[in-house]
Amino acid sequence: MKQSSSKLLRSLFLMALMGLSPLSQAQDAAATYPNKTVKIISPFAPGGATDILARLLAQKLGEAWKQTIIVENKAGGGGVIAAGEVARAEKDGYTLLLGSVGPVEVLPSIMKKVSYDPEKDFAGVDILVNVENVLVVNNQVPIKNIPELIAYAKANPGKLHSGSSGIATTGHLSLEVFNQQTGVDIVHVPYRGGAPVTTALLAGDIEMSFSTVPAAIQYIKSGKLRAIAVTGDKSLEALPGIKPIKDQGVPGFKVSSWYGILAPSGTPPAIINKINLELGKIIAMPDVKAKLLEQGWTTVHTTPAQMNKQIQTEIQDWKVVINKAGITLD
Repeated sequence: MKQSSSKLLRSLFLMALMGLSPLSQAQDAAATYPNKTVKIISPFAPGGATDILARLLAQKLGEAWKQTIIVENKAGGGGVIAAGEVARAEKDGYTLLLGSVGPVEVLPSIMKKVSYDPEKDFAGVDILVNVENVLVVNNQVPIKNIPELIAYAKANPGKLHSGSSGIATTGHLSLEVFNQQTGVDIVHVPYRGGAPVTTALLAGDIEMSFSTVPAAIQYIKSGKLRAIAVTGDKSLEALPGIKPIKDQGVPGFKVSSWYGILAPSGTPPAIINKINLELGKIIAMPDVKAKLLEQGWTTVHTTPAQMNKQIQTEIQDWKVVINKAGITLD
């Protein structure tokens, strides 16, 4: 009887060890993380605002961890190429995505073929910045605020044109939400990037644009373009005095984007939490906040759970806008 009990206890002990083994391995991996080069995949070309954020993070993480952090630019497909690569990467925290609304929340709903499921293939780490657009008009357009824009658009249906840097970008989606919530008919004109939009706007080829702040801010401050509203829920420190659309007669309006870090789904939570903790320290640094403010970005810091929940909610919200507007891409 004693021998039988001894064998049973030994078996239970071994089973317990086996059950704890994966957890122990994950804890060990987190304790030594990172012990080799970490790669941040940026979905857009070098030199833009997204690249500035990626390289700033890489620099600060490298300093904190005493490890090499590199940025790889994988431009194309509106960010889906980069997202797909990270979705297929090892689940060890050494390949991270600098993600945003487009490739994570919007494009999988409008493109026929995307190589990943944004809700199943990624684990949120941290949302780092919120990005609002600014509604700017050509100086020849007799519009100075949102009520005047709505009145003008209703009196001239189909005669106002709003440029964006492409289909399904925040500039395009901001317009669709504005049309849907106000009942106006402003025509969308897609361009190949933000610079051509600004050129067309300055030339008078289009009358308005829901522009990114970095693309428009110098022209707003020089008086070459007129800013009449921002798309978030509060005024931007970089554009004082420019009220949100929701405070100008369209109370339900809010469109903002974000940039943050995601890892492949299945990455050990202990590693995700370790990265999140370090990112929170970095985003609070005065020099980092000042650098991002120059881009018109608002710094934030979320938990991984908060990021995952926000992504899930916003995917469904964008589907409503996309379906109503009939937006599709091959």
